[in-house]
Amino acid sequence: MNESQRQRFSDALVRVAGDEEILEMLAKIAAEDAPGLMSQLDDHVKQSELAEAARVGHALKGLLSTFETGEPTCELQPLIDAARAGDESTVVSVHSAIQPDLNILVNEIDALVG
Repeated sequence: MNESQRQRFSDALVRVAGDEEILEMLAKIAAEDAPGLMSQLDDHVKQSELAEAARVGHALKGLLSTFETGEPTCELQPLIDAARAGDESTVVSVHSAIQPDLNILVNEIDALVG
């Protein structure tokens, strides 16, 4: 882990008591699982499967919250809430808005594995 990554994920390091090895192990898991969850979320949003979008969004939020509890991870909650409420237009709008930042975060997490 380089100094830039230590700074970027300083809060995550606090959550794992400063253990870089554990954070890298968690990064490997997240880097493997996040793309599939993001793809599932995309599919459920596109197919108007709101209950499934809420379920997958919640799983993705849990996976990414080890690394980032602020944006964009926290932005999944409005998507989850809207999906649970059956508000398709909000789900689509929020998903579209947060997807690029989620991709960036997942790429940053993936870089921890290398």
